Amino acid sequence: MPTVGTGISPDVLASCLQELMPSYSELFTTWHPILERVVLKGNLDRSVATGPFREFAVVTGGPGQVTQVVTGSEVIAGGRNQNAVRGDTYAPRLIYAFDVPGKDLAEANGEMDLARIIQHYPELALADFHERIAVQVAQGTGAGVGGFATLNGATTYSPNGAARSGAIQFGTRAQQEAGGLGISDLRYGLTSGATAGWYNQFADIPAAGFAAANGRNFMREVFFACSRQMKTLGACDLMLGDEGSYLNYLDSLDEQVRIVTDTTAGGDRAPKMIRRGVKFLEADFYLEDSIDITDAAWLLPGGAPGPANDGVIYFVNTNCWFAYTMGADASRETKGDFSVRGPFRIPEQDLFRYEIVLNMGLNTNQLRANGAVTGGAVP
Repeated sequence: MPTVGTGISPDVLASCLQELMPSYSELFTTWHPILERVVLKGNLDRSVATGPFREFAVVTGGPGQVTQVVTGSEVIAGGRNQNAVRGDTYAPRLIYAFDVPGKDLAEANGEMDLARIIQHYPELALADFHERIAVQVAQGTGAGVGGFATLNGATTYSPNGAARSGAIQFGTRAQQEAGGLGISDLRYGLTSGATAGWYNQFADIPAAGFAAANGRNFMREVFFACSRQMKTLGACDLMLGDEGSYLNYLDSLDEQVRIVTDTTAGGDRAPKMIRRGVKFLEADFYLEDSIDITDAAWLLPGGAPGPANDGVIYFVNTNCWFAYTMGADASRETKGDFSVRGPFRIPEQDLFRYEIVLNMGLNTNQLRANGAVTGGAVP
């Protein structure tokens, strides 16, 4: 640590931030349930990328045929049906840059000033970056991070410069496959109408409201539709909802037993954050603060109110979600997982620049195991 009156080297600040990064990255993955579940299930791919995007295969049907034998002289039909198609996913490269004045470093005295600088610059920068990603994943409106994947199928994101639909759309299977929702049907490189089975589950609670229309019944309908798609995937295990939908569900429980789960994260150097979820069948149902149903991101094309403007609950099977990072050299392009780079002296200014680099993609290879219920925010 520097002594009183000696100031702080920019590299000291960088090394302190590097030391903080593991706990802060973990703080984010626990704070945001989707990334937490993906990481905990071992679906985070940190291998070196071989190109600018990743591909995955989706099987849309069986490989052969069945022949019924009645007399014994039937010719058994064989052959091979080519029923696999390929999707693709891009990892956007996002860089959060912030500048620290050399004057602040020079005037820093001892451990207390170092702690203050870390709090005022890197800590707040990282928290802001995390919050933007959380908003982007939940509803596709994260400031400056519009290339990162979103669940909101009512809007688009642009990981490689071209717009793609968010993962979960708010319409029936027929609407999704016919492209009748008025938005891009290209989800992870696959067009809904041209790829059999490339759709998500959906139900809309009638306008009568959650209580009068028995909203829990619609939630059960989508939960079981998601959970029975692939027996090897297991049941839907994660739900995210806006505040109105979440509170209406709690009100519907009345005096029934509630099972609450806490997720706590943090380390010696990071503040703890707790998210509480309520059990819905086998899934953990969380209130997602990043969902604002009054936002224009939920409107239909043309500006008319959409189903999600009355509330949205995502149903996610994290067994079929995958995250991956791009980059291998921590000292150059970084590993892309909220990695720190810098400091760099800005020419002709007394400023040192630091960068937090995120080069991460998030995708699913089984849309049918995911879904949404809208209309739940109406009491």
